[in-house]
Amino acid sequence: MFLYTTLIYRAELPADEVNSRLMDFRDAISFEVPVYVDIPTADDESLLACEKAAKSLIEHDYALKNTWKLLLKKAESHTINPNEHYVVVLKSGDNDDFEVSSTSKLITLISPRTDFSLMTYLLAGALVKGVFSEELGVMESIFYGIKDLDLVMPYSSTYNVVFNLFVENGKPVNWEIEKALMKIQPVFDSLQHYSNFKISTQVQYYSKLRTEPVFDELRNVNIIKKNDLSTFINFGDWNLNNNDIHPSINFLIYFSESNYKKVPLEIEDSTTNSFLIPQWGGVQIFNKKMPILDGSVVTISELELENVLATFASQLFDLLGVPKTPKSPSIRIDSLHRVRTLKNLKTTLDNLASLIKLTDSLNEISIPESTKAHFMESVSLYDQALEAIKKSDFSSAIEYSSESLTSSNKAFFEKEMVQQAYFPSEHKLAVFLPLLGPLCTITILGLIKSLKDKKSKQNEKKDVELKKDI
Repeated sequence: MFLYTTLIYRAELPADEVNSRLMDFRDAISFEVPVYVDIPTADDESLLACEKAAKSLIEHDYALKNTWKLLLKKAESHTINPNEHYVVVLKSGDNDDFEVSSTSKLITLISPRTDFSLMTYLLAGALVKGVFSEELGVMESIFYGIKDLDLVMPYSSTYNVVFNLFVENGKPVNWEIEKALMKIQPVFDSLQHYSNFKISTQVQYYSKLRTEPVFDELRNVNIIKKNDLSTFINFGDWNLNNNDIHPSINFLIYFSESNYKKVPLEIEDSTTNSFLIPQWGGVQIFNKKMPILDGSVVTISELELENVLATFASQLFDLLGVPKTPKSPSIRIDSLHRVRTLKNLKTTLDNLASLIKLTDSLNEISIPESTKAHFMESVSLYDQALEAIKKSDFSSAIEYSSESLTSSNKAFFEKEMVQQAYFPSEHKLAVFLPLLGPLCTITILGLIKSLKDKKSKQNEKKDVELKKDI
């Protein structure tokens, strides 16, 4: 009864599949980034020479082997859209140089020459050391296990993005946030394959600062010292809307009471009057440029909010780990997809390997079928992500890798398994001892009595036989 009632079910996890994928991880990853060359003198031979030059630069500067490479193609027509594809064009100039569009994926080579075969090293250098340099550096750090900076938010399939207006006093302040958010929505749309963003807003009054700013008489401004930024957010008194299972990214506009006194509030040595809080969000100090009339209700207009939201968009990129270069947001987001896909896949394998190690070291831990189901789902999605990478379908790859990571987390933190993690045999014995103690006592005493009775009968039998003999 004891063994039956304390039996723990342990589903068999396919450890060999995870171990084989861990061993082949570097070889299985193969990012091929297609680049279309729209230069009339480019031919297959010169494109191949440019690919080899780029490969040589990557092998020299980064320990990535064949996990990341360029695939140069001849742009047969002008129908290739630089908003969707990497496109290289040629522009005449006095010196060899290149330019990257700030709005699209257009790369412009600048050269006095027109023969593309003489510009292969120029293009290879522009792409490897200019356009994709930060992406390659981050990928190298992922392969070698270098930890992310503390600034970047932990990855989640869903984020709550909360735009807050905190007013120091109790006077009403209106803000045209709904209209302004419509103009920043394309930023979130461009990240739809990366994660799901739930946007909300809130206004809070009587949000006092913990530390009083320092008044600068020469400039007639209040200054928030750099040393006071770490305690700017009053987590004890300010009602920050973070009650959700998904992580929150907070963007806070602070409207100081000094606005009514025509005294700006500024951050020491800050050009944007804003600052970033690692793994939390960003803060913007808002100063009303026009004087506030007595008794009037302040309105922060859509136009005023546009500049603020542009700062928040830049801070959002920093919090998500979007590369800072080049200037084009579309190229940077593309790089984020590839980098995060690689990070997700590596973290997935680490989670599954840790789960196997945990179950092997704790024989008393339960492994329910739900854990195995999440485990197998994670492995399947991992393989689908690899297939998408091979097809250069990076949007699908990040979606599969994100789902694979989510499934691996579900497998590792399965509630039925975690409940048994600290329930060894000693605990079971303690639970059953009140039952086993009396039963064992009665059984042992009965056995002793039975042995005594048997021995007594044997002695009596010997006495009877002895009397007969006499």
